[in-house]
Amino acid sequence: MQRWWFKIRITIRAVLFPLICVQFIRTLLLPNPLDVFFLFAFFLLYLGFLFDMY
Repeated sequence: MQRWWFKIRITIRAVLFPLICVQFIRTLLLPNPLDVFFLFAFFLLYLGFLFDMY
């Protein structure tokens, strides 16, 4: 993989966690299918970065 990708992965992981928290609270307060889909997508992205899949 390219070197710049290794530097930016940590930043993306640090940004995704607060986004997941905010999206989770939003989904609890006003649930709709689009919010649930975004929460699931953010969760999958975070798991991918956590297990070094990306």
